[in-house]
Amino acid sequence: MSTSDHLAAAELARLCAEKGVRHAVISPGSRSAPLVLAFNAQEGITCLQVIDERSAAFFAMGMAQQLHEPVALICTSGSAVLNYGPAIAEAYYQRIPLLVITADRPEEWVDQGEGQAIRQQGVLALHMRKSVQLPRLMADELARWHCGRLINEAIDATLLPVPGPVHVNVPFAEPLYGQAPPPQAPTRRIAQVMTESFILPEHARWLIQQVSTARKVLILAGQGVWSKGLREQLVQLASLPQCAVLTETTSNLDHPAFINCIDRVIEAVPMPANGEAGAPRSGNELAPDILITFGGAVVSKRVKTLFRAWRPAQHWHVDVGQRHYDTYQSLTHDIAVSPEIFFAQIAPQVKPAESGYHAMWEHVDGQTTAEHHQFLKAAPYCDLTVFERILQRIPPGSDVHLANSTPARYVQLFERGEGLRFFSNRGTSGIDGCTSTAVGAAHASQRPTTLITGDVAFLYDSNAFWNAYGSAHLRVIVIDNGGGNIFRYIEGPDRDPALLKWFDSPHGRDPLALARSFGLPTYEAFDRTSLRNALEQLYEPHDGPAVLVVRTDGEVSPQVLRDYFKALRPQA
Repeated sequence: MSTSDHLAAAELARLCAEKGVRHAVISPGSRSAPLVLAFNAQEGITCLQVIDERSAAFFAMGMAQQLHEPVALICTSGSAVLNYGPAIAEAYYQRIPLLVITADRPEEWVDQGEGQAIRQQGVLALHMRKSVQLPRLMADELARWHCGRLINEAIDATLLPVPGPVHVNVPFAEPLYGQAPPPQAPTRRIAQVMTESFILPEHARWLIQQVSTARKVLILAGQGVWSKGLREQLVQLASLPQCAVLTETTSNLDHPAFINCIDRVIEAVPMPANGEAGAPRSGNELAPDILITFGGAVVSKRVKTLFRAWRPAQHWHVDVGQRHYDTYQSLTHDIAVSPEIFFAQIAPQVKPAESGYHAMWEHVDGQTTAEHHQFLKAAPYCDLTVFERILQRIPPGSDVHLANSTPARYVQLFERGEGLRFFSNRGTSGIDGCTSTAVGAAHASQRPTTLITGDVAFLYDSNAFWNAYGSAHLRVIVIDNGGGNIFRYIEGPDRDPALLKWFDSPHGRDPLALARSFGLPTYEAFDRTSLRNALEQLYEPHDGPAVLVVRTDGEVSPQVLRDYFKALRPQA
């Protein structure tokens, strides 16, 4: 079978296949023709076409998120490359492996008035694990060896030392569409041997002794999908009287022994004196002596504010790749191993201490849970009660994608259904590719998948369905409250009606019309009865994705949410 007659393109495709890259998401363009020819002809790689580069990048990110392997992204030169930026930043902070391959004009034409010739080399480097430029000319054996080594290095860097995006920029001179047999002497594949680090015994003994003798140890889990073994180690620690484990929705670590709805629990915890970072530690008995954190982003702003005010005496952050990750301005120990290794080494040997710390957290959790259910019984139809109903109806075993900004926050207030896995673009917390990410994830996983999004996020990512890969397992629920409703809740924008429109962004567009323009089955709800019926229809079998638009009042919902948090606070 023929491939591109440009050696760099041919070797890229071949080495990708040999190193386990099985999918390439391609956006159309002329300068990328050698890459398209090579990847389309390469056995073992499935090519998918997504026209809009911004959507394509999030689509590929959603695939890589589910497959846990690098997905190649291919585009032409010029501004097409820049459209990858938002998804690349998200993938960088979420540690999702993407191999970003961009075609380029010859370097000699940059800044010389040539079309689609921008300063492309290293243009995305700030959010890349690695950026390489392949040589344009393969005049001798040294250049061919150099090209092959760079390709090997780039593909491997998508996974080690931690996963993330890698950029390969490839300049091509015309002609672009020539084909040739595969190279007679192909570049050798450099195999990567996987390794795992561990805590040295003397350090492990000290860590175990600290947790065994402390009265108050708080473990906070960030975003991630974790192993069964790690969950079991955390359950073992949570059984100790001195330890409490706090998780979020996107931690995917729910267990009766953990505090799972921390945003509602934290509302009942007294804030130190002035509530600001650097404030002296209060006499609050819930303030930890040792804080242990791991995982990706934490959604809860309340948790960040509280912990920055508490300033625990010791803060250990456990992560193989993040160095001096000091979210709570109290970092004392940087532990460079994976959380799985850390807790496997530590948890089985920790001894119980004389403490009531775990019981105190459970008491506050019980109080706020009771207030939560009591409030919802009397709450009107609004965003809060809509989320309650949606989470009750999502089929067990589903993946749930949460758009920014209110969906990722509302879901934190509820217990999660059986076997649900939660995902959200919390690396940069942008709304720009939430739908495309879910579409790519559902295509790759073929698992039942529900995206819960807002009207602004859904409209913003309007090209998410402009491809042929909409999964029949995907359901999209759009909470339409007429704008960026979070700004009606945040203190500041909500106080000045003249300024509110610049934040709340009323748009006058109908998400239902957008969904119908792509030929998707659509449903609509506007009260409790229609919501219940529409959810039943939404989760019936469909040939492709289906969309439910839930209408809520943009003024009622923020007020109900304020009343809800007020009800959770201890009454003076």
